[in-house]
Amino acid sequence: MTHLALWQAMLQAVLLGILQGVSELFPVSSLGQIIVAKALLHLHLHFNAHNKHFLSFVVALHLATALALVIYFWKQWKIVLGAYWGSLKRRRFVYDEPSKFAWLLVAGTLVVGAVGFAFKKKFTLFFDDAHYYWMVALFLIINGGVMFLGDYMKKRALRKAQQGQQKRAEDLTFPAATLVGASQTLALFPGISRSGVAIVGGILAGLSYEEACRFAFMLATPVIGAAGLLKLPALFKPEARAILGITVPAALAAGITAYLSIKFLMIYFETRRLTPFAIYCVVIGAIAMIVLLHH
Repeated sequence: MTHLALWQAMLQAVLLGILQGVSELFPVSSLGQIIVAKALLHLHLHFNAHNKHFLSFVVALHLATALALVIYFWKQWKIVLGAYWGSLKRRRFVYDEPSKFAWLLVAGTLVVGAVGFAFKKKFTLFFDDAHYYWMVALFLIINGGVMFLGDYMKKRALRKAQQGQQKRAEDLTFPAATLVGASQTLALFPGISRSGVAIVGGILAGLSYEEACRFAFMLATPVIGAAGLLKLPALFKPEARAILGITVPAALAAGITAYLSIKFLMIYFETRRLTPFAIYCVVIGAIAMIVLLHH
């Protein structure tokens, strides 16, 4: 591989890292964006002979995103971790509000973790077989429809004079938190946004947009982090060395842009809705599906 080709591959990888960092937290599906971009732009990223490592590359970007989430919400994670320790010492799961929130996160993570572990191999075909890329575009359109539904249901609830009754995440019941967390299993389909469906789930459970966003990001952190840690060792195998050099700068780019994305979205959802993201997903998904089906 020439120096020019190496720099081109690194530049493309960094651009995908930036795309991951933005789209993982924005409710537009990072996996969907990356797969569609790779297909439409014919990005090889040095995966011509090493395409089986593309998933490892993507998961490394997810791990960087998880680290950004931990850093941004570190004060809350310290309280959560302290609550777990307090539960062990007191031999009681719930003894105050922070401990309840800590165990709500566990309840919301169990289902998606179990389903993801059991069925993750079933979904690798979207990465390995280009014939399925058009389906990723279809899932992007569906993702937009889910967000339109979330906004519609929220407006309907507000019209029924429930504006003053919006809950905080700490007010959720354990069954409600489990259902919100379970909604993330839909993100196993590339094109369905983990944060998007979790935010919609939180909205349907009575949370404000801002609280639904915070709860979705807290729920996503262990799921994204665990997936990254499980797959990361594959990048250090001898046969994967060819992509390690472009993965590190791409992951760094993903982490930085993810942190900035979190900061933006937490402010954005104080006053705004999901509709712009829904429109984006439907338009991009429709264009991508038309191009891919006729390619």
